[in-house]
Amino acid sequence: MAIAAALAFSAHAGTLTRDHTPPPAPDFNAERDPFELDWTSPAAGIWVGVRPQSARFPVTGTSVIVIGETGVLVFDGGGTPLQAERVAEKIRTETDLPVTHIAISHWHGDHHLGIGPLREAWPEAVTVSHSFTRAVMGSTLMDSARNPDAAPPGALRGQLEGALDNPDLPEANRLWLEQGLVWVDLIEAQGRAGQIPEIDLVFEDSLEIDLGGRAVSLVHLGHGNTKGDIMLHIPDARMIAAGDAVVHPTPYGFFSYPESWAAALRRLREFDVDLIVPGHGEPMTDWAYVDLLTETLQSIADQTAALVAEGHDLDGVREHFDWSALEPRFTGGDPFWAGRFDVWFKRPILDAAWRLETGLDNEELIPHEHGVE
Repeated sequence: MAIAAALAFSAHAGTLTRDHTPPPAPDFNAERDPFELDWTSPAAGIWVGVRPQSARFPVTGTSVIVIGETGVLVFDGGGTPLQAERVAEKIRTETDLPVTHIAISHWHGDHHLGIGPLREAWPEAVTVSHSFTRAVMGSTLMDSARNPDAAPPGALRGQLEGALDNPDLPEANRLWLEQGLVWVDLIEAQGRAGQIPEIDLVFEDSLEIDLGGRAVSLVHLGHGNTKGDIMLHIPDARMIAAGDAVVHPTPYGFFSYPESWAAALRRLREFDVDLIVPGHGEPMTDWAYVDLLTETLQSIADQTAALVAEGHDLDGVREHFDWSALEPRFTGGDPFWAGRFDVWFKRPILDAAWRLETGLDNEELIPHEHGVE
């Protein structure tokens, strides 16, 4: 399988291939609130809103606006109402056309729990996702979002302040937590204001949408970060928004599917594009990071399968897994990025891989008693 992957890379390398460069040291400036987006326009009628400092607390997904001649599509309209309000403001600044479609890349709440203001502003807009994503909305996987008031007011502040009391806390982690503490009241209020959205339209493999003079496609390339990942392909702009199938500079490994995720990224590699927009992080103009992520996911699947076959339990897999050829290429040796890589990727991805190798389901759908509320 590794040989096949290498051949696929060679076949589709083109002009977008180079070695991945690890990220620079993070910036912990807290002057701007954590839901502000920086907007760029890679092509006429297309706007990409990226929250600077992708690792900043809380994680905040990228929003994409696509304007046609008759309508507008929004891809991942916001994990908080404030983000969605800013997306709506950007749309109104750029066009008088209505939003006709709101696409959700996957079920993780930082990409959709805030889209209520978009649906209120454009009530005729169709909210669309993969069928699995809609199924999750009515399951216990969304219970924490369904009960945002379960934690008492001020709980998040207490958690951050408690973590800062640790005398052994690395300096970079302290700065990261202090940055979050500056905006903790806003973060908590926005978290409580989010709502699980109703999804109007679902698909399985692909869905083409005509925005008037501009056709775009939503595509599902297989199980990856979730079972219901979708991406937005905009052919005339030669770009694709990948959702959390690609997150830069630190991928998220929770409840995921390493081997099929690697296969999905190899299918992504076949798209003739000049720009890849991650679900978090700055847009990329080459395949270097996607290649590194694909190699890493395949190694995780292969090493985990071998270790389980040798009789290792999860702790044994963690102990014997060899990250030496992979981790430095993500972190560059920076202690902050090494910490994020450990918490957001290494631990959860090995748990996910081990579960799959032992026959467990990483996203079991248990219906919530009352469904989507």
